[in-house]
This record gives sequence, structure tokens and C-alpha cells, in this order.
Amino acid sequence: LDKGSYRDFVRALISEYEFIGPKKKDRSVHDFVPIKDISELNTNYIRTTIPPAKKLLFPPNERLVTYEIGKKIEVNPVIESGEKILFGINAWDINGMNFMDRFFTTDFIDENYISKRKKLIVIGMDSQPTETNFSPSMSAEYAKDGFDIYLTELKDKYFVRIATARGNEILEKYTKVNDAIAEDFKEYNKYMDNYRKKFKLDVNIKDFYDNFELIYDNEEFWKKIAKNCYSCGSCNLVCPTCFCFNVKDDIELNLKDGNKAREWDSCMIPEYGLVAGGHNFRPDKENRLKQRYRCKLKTFLD
Repeated sequence: LDKGSYRDFVRALISEYEFIGPKKKDRSVHDFVPIKDISELNTNYIRTTIPPAKKLLFPPNERLVTYEIGKKIEVNPVIESGEKILFGINAWDINGMNFMDRFFTTDFIDENYISKRKKLIVIGMDSQPTETNFSPSMSAEYAKDGFDIYLTELKDKYFVRIATARGNEILEKYTKVNDAIAEDFKEYNKYMDNYRKKFKLDVNIKDFYDNFELIYDNEEFWKKIAKNCYSCGSCNLVCPTCFCFNVKDDIELNLKDGNKAREWDSCMIPEYGLVAGGHNFRPDKENRLKQRYRCKLKTFLD
């Protein structure tokens, strides 16, 4: 895709779709929000957006069903989804959404989630990693799937990867792309080699995975790690792969109408393990932290 055509392509998408992209909020903080004009779009963000893009598929607060209590109880599912473009999401956040797909569409099909996923057109772009980004350790710095179109900025062009028929249709309708030649692939491969070198933090995930059971019951180890934890739940809110939620009833004053809503929850706050009778099955933060590490780095890999 020629750089001269890029802005016209984006403008066309903004005019035709509900267009969600990264917009600068304050200093280095960006958020994925509706974009009405290309001047609002800022794809040069460095840090992960707050909150992460998962909010488009798994909203912080979402009605699941409405109900009315009369001679009989009427229950109506609520599935709120419409076609949107998510533009400028980077590879590791795309891989984060792929992880969420496994949770919401494998053993149990979550209709609310999958309806949003099917209608979300994903156009990815590379962003620069921070010094604390360890995506290569998780094989997440490159997205193989989970998107429709992926744009990589080269010297005078964008290298375009097309992953779906829908992505191909969008390109054919709104812009013109040329078939890549050998020189384009050479330039792209060189770019990717240099891009991977920008990730400075290397985390040995394999050793952690292999040895996790050996440290699982080491209470002193987890107490030491937990000293840096405030049990505030912020890590869950900014994590692109956290899926903990709570379901609550909102009942109208007439006591006849209401709805069940799903809202984000955090496995790191003290109240998460609180059940009826006042018992808390994870009252201390070291056990909550241990469970979170197990969930992220052991359970889903198994």
C-alpha cells in the first residue's frame, strides 16, 4: 500500500464504518475510542492502551439478559453488537484477543462475545515496544491470525498482510494495493529482524512452566513476591488476557423488571474469594498471586 494512499484509505473507512482507533488521552496514555476524523487517530502509541482493546469484545459492564416478573417470568437475552473497525491494534494485543477467544468460545460458547468478535473488523499495525515489553518471550510480538488486515510501515510503503476474505474485500473496495515483489519481502524481513531487536526484556517462561509445581507450595517465595502487590486489581484491568467477571442483578423499583449484567472483576482483590457464610477461600494476597500466575503461565498452556 503506497503511503500516499494510506490517509485516503483511512478516511474512507472512517466515513463508512464505526471506526475505533487509538487516541491520545494524556501524555503517553492512549485509549481505543470512536474516531470521527483522521486527525484524532494516533497510531504511534508506545504503551498498551488503557483500558486494553479487549473492552470491545468483553465490555467492562454488559447486560446479558432482561427479565420481567408477572404471571410468568419473561427472560430475553441481550446481545448488543454492531459492525466496527478496530484500527491500529498491535500484534501482542491481537494475540491477547486470540487468547480471549479460547476462553469464551471453546468449552462454552459465549454468544455475546462471539457476536461481537464476528462483527469486529481488525486492522493491525506495529507499535514500538517499551523497555518492559517481553512479547517475544510469549511468542506474541508477531500475529499470525486474529486479524483481517495487518499493516507494517516500511520506508515508502505499507507491507500488507491479508488474513481473511473480508479483509481482502475491504482493500479492493476502498484502496489499491500492489502484489508484493521479492524486494518488498526482503525489505519486510529486514524490518522484522530489526524490530525484534527492539525488545530488550527476555523472560524465561519455559523454566517457569517446567518448575512451577516445584515452587507452588513454597510459601516463603510467594510471600516475598506478594510484598510488591497492593491487591488493587489494576493488573487485571490493564491485562489484555484477563477475563474474570462477576454477574449481578439490577432490579427496578417496581420489583418486577430487571436485568442481569456482567462486569469486570479481579482475582487479586480480597473480596474475590468471598462466598456465602463469610468464608474466603483465598484471603491472603500470596495465594491470590500464586493462582494468577498459575492461570496465566501454567493452566492455559496445559
